[in-house]
Amino acid sequence: MKIDNFVRIIDGRLITTPPIDAFATICLDASRVSHGDLFIDINASREQIHQALLKGAYAIVTTLTFEHEDDECAWIEVRSIEHILIKLLRYTITQKSLEMIVLSPVQAALLEMIQTPRSIKYLRDDLFTISKTILAAKEEDRFCLSNRALAEQIAPVAHKIETTVHTKPTIAQKGLFLSSFGYQDRYYVEQKIPSLFVEELLALLTFCDTHTISYTLEHLGFNEHCYPQFITQNLCKKEFGSSSKALIFEPQETLFSTLISYVQSQIDFSKLILCLPKQHKNTFAFKGEIFYFETIEDLAILSQKSFQYALVLGDREDFEPLFTKTSTTQLSLF
Repeated sequence: MKIDNFVRIIDGRLITTPPIDAFATICLDASRVSHGDLFIDINASREQIHQALLKGAYAIVTTLTFEHEDDECAWIEVRSIEHILIKLLRYTITQKSLEMIVLSPVQAALLEMIQTPRSIKYLRDDLFTISKTILAAKEEDRFCLSNRALAEQIAPVAHKIETTVHTKPTIAQKGLFLSSFGYQDRYYVEQKIPSLFVEELLALLTFCDTHTISYTLEHLGFNEHCYPQFITQNLCKKEFGSSSKALIFEPQETLFSTLISYVQSQIDFSKLILCLPKQHKNTFAFKGEIFYFETIEDLAILSQKSFQYALVLGDREDFEPLFTKTSTTQLSLF
């Protein structure tokens, strides 16, 4: 890309007068810079800039002032890296004709599970991670994201999936985690999805059918939202439904209050425990016991408590060290 065009796209300021007028590719990681690249200094780190220059970067984009590091390099000064990334993403999405789909966090997790083949890639909320993925994308690639505010900035013409359906579906619930429902003349019995999320799933399926996105529900399983891990009293993992106790994980704080209301509407509050990170400012309407933890190991105290369900604010994968691998019950010869 021509340097002058790039400076115009991001509304930056070219400080130097380099002998070169173009660069090869855009790189956000100094260790991955190749000769002829443009390096975007996302950490305001002069050390990383010097590393990029040593590796042959032709251009540098940074919020730092020029200190004569290399007069032959195109030093492009900007006020905000976040702002220029948004401008750059908007330009790239248009130039590469990338298809962007905006949906809820639950729908994003469901789409990742049911689409066949997995042709739509999920973009996490982190702007820098999204930038790396989109800058490396191929023409007409398809992406989905659940950050609606960011989507408005980088892809204002993105497809937006509804989270409700026009005709209220008939949902048969079995416990907190299994649901039966109908869709297009087919009835799905006791699927691993809480009734709380069924309407979002049906809206997603309607979108997939409208836009010719292939999917299958044959292997629908629990996703990261409202994920139940059944356990013994000693915190050993158990198969689904094979124990009277379970930890229910929810990584999204915005969904956590909805999950609390859902569980409280069906389970007596005396059988529930709320587990929150210690730094969290509790704003949830919850009647039962609340336990604040600083480390994952702090939750080991749950083995000493009486409860049916513990609702945990956090990503379930982070809590793997909590579970004991084998039962602590001692066997006897007599």
